[in-house]
Amino acid sequence: MFELREGKQKRTVPGGEEPEVEDIPRWKRGARSFMFDILAAMIVLLILIAGLYTFTDNWPPLVVVQSGSMQHSDDRSYVGVIDTGDLVFVKKVMSGSDVTPYLEGKMEGYRTYDSYGDVIIFRPNGNEDRTPIIHRAVLYVEFNDTDLDWDNGSLGGFDIPLTGERNLKGRYVIEGYEWPENLRERGLEIDFGEILQKFFTYRTPPHGGFITKGDGNPGVDQTSDFYSNDPPWIEPIREEWVIGRSVGELPWFGIIKLHFEGNRNWPDNSMRNLIVAMVILIGTPFILDLTIHGFMRIRDAGKAAEEKTEPPRPPRRAPVPPPSRRGPQGPVRRLEARMKPPGRR
Repeated sequence: MFELREGKQKRTVPGGEEPEVEDIPRWKRGARSFMFDILAAMIVLLILIAGLYTFTDNWPPLVVVQSGSMQHSDDRSYVGVIDTGDLVFVKKVMSGSDVTPYLEGKMEGYRTYDSYGDVIIFRPNGNEDRTPIIHRAVLYVEFNDTDLDWDNGSLGGFDIPLTGERNLKGRYVIEGYEWPENLRERGLEIDFGEILQKFFTYRTPPHGGFITKGDGNPGVDQTSDFYSNDPPWIEPIREEWVIGRSVGELPWFGIIKLHFEGNRNWPDNSMRNLIVAMVILIGTPFILDLTIHGFMRIRDAGKAAEEKTEPPRPPRRAPVPPPSRRGPQGPVRRLEARMKPPGRR
């Protein structure tokens, strides 16, 4: 039995009393359970972050896409395409050979994000103060200085190691380029002469690297103007400027960060998709918990019903000891035989 005291229980047992046991209030037990849940969630989050870092070998392992230059539509987002507000995984690049440009990917049939080749994240012109850019690598070129003579107007040329073409100075066309769709008929044009002229204009020593392009942009970065930066153009991307290549995505979840930054340029259906994804993500554990408990209750009810319907078992009888080999009259008969008078048979 129990004797009630303030906040403690005292149990009386035969032969003495057990030590007093603290009676923990319900609110305190709930608080402890809540703190345990938070701690468990933090541990799971740390394990997830550590796993991402191990997988990508890069920090941060995720980046938020802030512009629509990689989109395949102006007003809709798609899973498997890099859209504004997506989170993308960034895997570290050890050398230029880890990157497969569009032209090489087309030859090998290698595709990522609904097109050929790898998408890379890089620092424009190696400037760490500028926001990194996520664009597709189109091809890799090397600078050819065989006839470089700036004083006489000879600016050199570019070689494409993949195709063996050398000292290119003019326009080069990649036929059937996929994005935007209007390039599929006329192809993507790369004006190497314009790239050389930009090196000359900004008095920058020419060099090779990756020619890059956003899937939604009409032309490559190296012949486009970026008026908000100084200088307003992007040189061919050196290998050491590449932060990593994109190897996966979490669609729409970067919208949360963009919303607090005041950037609301995501596609029309992205916010709706994010809300649906969050409802599914948050609601799934509760649904699973209710389902499991429901099955357990059904199972317990079935077991109880079976126990009620079973016929009563007959009571067990006490085991009957086996009869003794010596009958109950054996000793008596021997005693009577000894008592007979002698001479009688």
